[in-house]
Amino acid sequence: MLMIRTILIALLSTLAIPPALATEAIESRLAEVVPTVSPDAIEPSGIPGVYQVRFGTDVFYVSEDGRYLLQGSLIDLETRENLTEKSLRSVRAEIFADIPDEELTVYVPEREVQHVINVFTDPNCPYCRQLHGEMQDYLDAGVKVRYFMYPVLGRDSPTIMRDIWCAESRTAAMDRAKADMPVPSADCATPAERHLALGRELGISGTPATITRDGQLISGYRPVAEVLQALEAE
Repeated sequence: MLMIRTILIALLSTLAIPPALATEAIESRLAEVVPTVSPDAIEPSGIPGVYQVRFGTDVFYVSEDGRYLLQGSLIDLETRENLTEKSLRSVRAEIFADIPDEELTVYVPEREVQHVINVFTDPNCPYCRQLHGEMQDYLDAGVKVRYFMYPVLGRDSPTIMRDIWCAESRTAAMDRAKADMPVPSADCATPAERHLALGRELGISGTPATITRDGQLISGYRPVAEVLQALEAE
């Protein structure tokens, strides 16, 4: 079995197309299939003869001749590492690093910031309220919490989120909303549509959804201790 594997690897190495030609072949084929969109990156995948192609936060795997395409997670069984998720984490990290605090509702710890989390939240989401109830624990641990507007759970969610974002103190208004208290009405332009579009691009279907500074996605509510453990592991 080992001999067969060695022969196959040698054969693949012999037949491999040079990277520049493979990239050209893949770009050419994709231009035929999706002429209106160009890939953001084409890179070797770790599998001989297969390249990773990324469109935004969508990752595909394409044969070096551009003929075959696969979609799904690529797992390294030796290291148990999800290589697809590893690529997406770096993409998410870049996206969120470019979004300024001024566009968000931000809770900053009094101590030195150790970690940053980006949270898509809805004022009517019970699990979002549970997460918010642990805010002081996050702040005490040196975690800066950045809230994104993701009003998807109630008819009045968009209005409440607008009132929060337009308030003189967004954090005070957010605290009231999370405590199921009325927020004074306010009106101004908000980044709600951008936040919703970003959430959809990232495949977020529910709240809360948390993305760490390093791009790890934590879907749904997790106890603060579990989140802090994940942050320390990074």
